[in-house]
Amino acid sequence: VAVPPEQPVQLPFTDVREGDWFYDAVAYAYTNELFNGTSATTFSPNGTMTRAMLWAVLARMDDVNTNASSDEAWYQPGLDWAVENGISDGTNPNNNITREQFAAMLYRYAEYANEDITADTAELNKFRDTINISSYALQPLAWAVENGIVSGTSSDTISPSGNATRAQVATMLMRYDQAFNDDAQ
Repeated sequence: VAVPPEQPVQLPFTDVREGDWFYDAVAYAYTNELFNGTSATTFSPNGTMTRAMLWAVLARMDDVNTNASSDEAWYQPGLDWAVENGISDGTNPNNNITREQFAAMLYRYAEYANEDITADTAELNKFRDTINISSYALQPLAWAVENGIVSGTSSDTISPSGNATRAQVATMLMRYDQAFNDDAQ
């Protein structure tokens, strides 16, 4: 189970500063070894997250060793874990992950982890772009909104097909942990 840092963390990233809206989430992801930076000194908070990156992160949340052997793609252990556990179909590893794809994979992860995944899709009625949510993502996005994991991109939009940035994913994973794992600490 991931834990929030007890004291402020000294991050090695020059593109993440205290006061940034995503600082705590990046510190959370870094401290819990869920994410690597995009280099030794950058996190690229506004950079996009690929499907393969999310497979690796979710596998790490499940305490899976995601170090690939020299003869396989860097993401192969995460891909294998995600497919074996019904988290993803394993396709399009290098595609950017959309907000609705993220919600769907995290929802499946929560189900795999035996968390409560009930949700009322009426939760999405406050967003004027709900019509743009793919049918497979309606329940997962409602669950993510209801549990405070995903918020809108504005007061009345959720941008389901928008790409999820690295900072957004770190934030949503931290919120997931707070929603479902805080009582275990």
